[in-house]
Amino acid sequence: MVRNEPNLKEYPEEAIFAYEEGAVDPILTTNLLVKKAEENGANILFDTKVMQIKKEGSEAVGVYTSNGFIESDVIVLATGTALPELCKPVGFDVPVAPSPSIIIRMKSKEKLIHTLISNSRFEARQLTNDTLIAAEDYIDESEENGPEAIGKRAFEILRHNLKGGENLELESIKVGMRPMPEDGYPIVGFHDQIKGLYLAVMHSAITLAPIVSRLAANEIIDNVQMKELESCRLSRF
Repeated sequence: MVRNEPNLKEYPEEAIFAYEEGAVDPILTTNLLVKKAEENGANILFDTKVMQIKKEGSEAVGVYTSNGFIESDVIVLATGTALPELCKPVGFDVPVAPSPSIIIRMKSKEKLIHTLISNSRFEARQLTNDTLIAAEDYIDESEENGPEAIGKRAFEILRHNLKGGENLELESIKVGMRPMPEDGYPIVGFHDQIKGLYLAVMHSAITLAPIVSRLAANEIIDNVQMKELESCRLSRF
């Protein structure tokens, strides 16, 4: 523990190190994927909001957007917490609810954390050499337990529990809305009654995206059912 995290002021009697696990910056990862998609011929429409799915009979044929109608053979709904809102007018419910989380970003003059630290006091990791982030549970919007108050408390805890923490600078406190399926497991696959409509929603999407995207692409392009996704179908509800 001391070797992995030399900047902790106090160490627990016991700790678990998950050496095979990692973490990514969701913003940098998204930007990279968008760039690679464009390089491979994808047409990406920025500042374009999907308003409604168009259905003809039992088939989804396209989407109405803030910039007009787009026809499509297959519609992949990977819209996170907005997915139930898009599905309801088409005639079915998706049991997904928003699960808020508070994210605190701090500027760091040096690398203070080398892994992801999760203990009874804080959960934090070094995003880049000069940026540190911490996550806290959302409670409510009260003055005492609102995001701003919780974020500032977390910031002070890190400043006092890390060597060099006094040099941290608070950058932002934001609430992220994570899509949480009712049973906690991903919902992935074609709708069994609406042709051409594919659903993909999960927590944690950044963690699961590489494998789920590959499996989903196999199902959509090759018209096969991947056994790895059988437990993820909407029909289980």
